[in-house]
Amino acid sequence: MVKPSLAADDVRTAFDAAEVKFLGKGTFGETWRIDSVQVAGEAIVCAVKFLDPRTFNAGLVQREIDGLTVVDSRRFARLHEVRDVDVSGVVHTTLVCEYLPGGDVAWNLTEFGLPSQKDVLAFAVELLHGVKQLHEVDRVHRDLKPANIILRDGRWDTPVLIDMGLSKGASDLTMTVYPQRVGSLIYMAPEQLRGERARKSSDLWACGIILFTLLTGRHPYVTSFDGKTEDDVAEEITGPPSPLPPHVDAGLREVILRLLSEDAFERGSAKRALKDLRKAMK
Repeated sequence: MVKPSLAADDVRTAFDAAEVKFLGKGTFGETWRIDSVQVAGEAIVCAVKFLDPRTFNAGLVQREIDGLTVVDSRRFARLHEVRDVDVSGVVHTTLVCEYLPGGDVAWNLTEFGLPSQKDVLAFAVELLHGVKQLHEVDRVHRDLKPANIILRDGRWDTPVLIDMGLSKGASDLTMTVYPQRVGSLIYMAPEQLRGERARKSSDLWACGIILFTLLTGRHPYVTSFDGKTEDDVAEEITGPPSPLPPHVDAGLREVILRLLSEDAFERGSAKRALKDLRKAMK
């Protein structure tokens, strides 16, 4: 179990809050639920991300802020404000965000098991709609995975994308020196595993991995991680995926298999996948 670096009492004092709860750690810091945060003159419950001052990078912080504000949509967590706070004598930059009850996809799978195919289809439509909105403003998430998707109020038909710390403009000058793997290994597209730059098609691959997992409870390529290095795992993510169960809707099956095309250009676009999924729902 991941433990926080900050002490609850220190977090409570920093925001003069009665109740706080550790939510998890990400690439650049850790997130806490904090009750009664003053935002625009109103006390509300917020998810506050404390950026680690030891790894603080102004450019990367601005990238996350941009990622949280570039799309105004229910499918993205809302950033209320950026605030510097003193935590036990150390100044932390914090991102004060909308708190989303319901838990992330990974937690829901652990607690409640696999969703129904109907729920997966509804989730897929909303997920790809969010990715489409992101791609329409020429941004790439680069780290789509179950832990970075919250189910608003625990509903599969209301996914919300979070943790935009690795997201970037598709045409931005990169801060990453390639070749280098950027993201979470088992959700990386083949081109990312080769150390190439992630593009919009890489987000689509991650969507395919997530949807396959929701339908089957397993990764489409990797059957076991025991005793394997990152390179061992990366070598398994190639060629056609494992077959989907025969009961999977034909339209949903077609979309997932296209998203998992090894050649990036064959994955199409989020707009096309969304159109095909909506046909499958009729």
